[in-house]
Amino acid sequence: MSNSITILGKIITFILGFFSTYIILDFMSKFERNLYYKKIFYITAYFIFNLIILMSKVYCSETLNFIITIGVTLIIGHFLYNNKKIYILYYSLYIITLIIFQFTVILIFQLLCVKFNINFYSGDIFVITTSIIVQFSNLIASRLFIACYKKKKVENITSIQYLNFLVLPVFSIFYITTLMMYVQTYLAMEDIILLLINIISIILLNIFTTNIFQSISKNNELKNQLNLYNKQAEINYEYYNSLENKYKNSRKVIHDIKNHMQTIEGLYKINEYEKAKKYRDDMYVIFESLGQKYYSRNRVLNIILNDKIQKAEGYGIKFQCNIKNSEINFIEDIDITTIFSNLLDNSIDGVKGLTKDKCIVFKMDKFNDFILINITNPLSEMPIKNKTKFKSTKKTIRGLDLLMY
Repeated sequence: MSNSITILGKIITFILGFFSTYIILDFMSKFERNLYYKKIFYITAYFIFNLIILMSKVYCSETLNFIITIGVTLIIGHFLYNNKKIYILYYSLYIITLIIFQFTVILIFQLLCVKFNINFYSGDIFVITTSIIVQFSNLIASRLFIACYKKKKVENITSIQYLNFLVLPVFSIFYITTLMMYVQTYLAMEDIILLLINIISIILLNIFTTNIFQSISKNNELKNQLNLYNKQAEINYEYYNSLENKYKNSRKVIHDIKNHMQTIEGLYKINEYEKAKKYRDDMYVIFESLGQKYYSRNRVLNIILNDKIQKAEGYGIKFQCNIKNSEINFIEDIDITTIFSNLLDNSIDGVKGLTKDKCIVFKMDKFNDFILINITNPLSEMPIKNKTKFKSTKKTIRGLDLLMY
């Protein structure tokens, strides 16, 4: 029986070693990376990583093993995933955090065993069970950390999806604990094989589930980007459609320009100076409306402003635009569309239903290394604050925050 447990412990430790390095490399691949190579490099790095960790566990102390784990993680992370120096610190903090998290999980599991009178056949079985639970907990912690980190990239993961993701790992921990409690009464070689198949199956199922979770997250992000591109395409279409209409109107004015000039000359000849001046001013207004206004040196921002100002004027809204510095070329076009379209649409929606004081003031300027954007508009009622956030006034859809990359 003792030999069976020893064999089981060594095999499970070997399997968990591969699982542990998978969690670390998976974290680095999902966290933030700027290096991409052929898959063979990452597969080779994965097996070399496992070999080094296995050798260090056999021949080195716990402290030295910990140092080697951090060192190998930093080398692989720096040369295969992200070569920015700041990420050396991030990867180090990640490993240290995992170690602290492991001790916390072990402590909590021990307290639960005492509180609910959970007994194991031997201390070796308890250690094996704890090691398995720790690795499942590490997988949960890594994936949730990545998901929370990426929320700033408008990655719409709902609370229900988070809970669904946690169901399988939590069930796996409960299942493994129960299995290790009741399989210990008799442990033949067939039992060891069956137990290992169960453990490997649960590990693979968790990896598969977390990959599905990541795919859902990525899918939501791509859907959001697609919506933004559609929004930008819609704005561009409306902009060029407006240009086409202005072009048609300008051809009509040019066609009649001779008649207009003759009319103004005729008014001057009969000493109708005021009427001639008014006629001239009216022509200036027509010419002004046909011309394309340039509010900004940024092409995309200029298109958005022309589109939104035209939309606002359609609702009888007075729009004041004051841009002193529009050097925003460091922002991606799709992000410019996201930021300014949302801000201006919200302002127009808040003002168009008013009966008076229908105005929007848009200001943009540079202060030190910051671009300051200020949009002012009146409201029909005071905004309602719900705890730390303002309650959305939208009736049909939930208001979306503007999250920067």
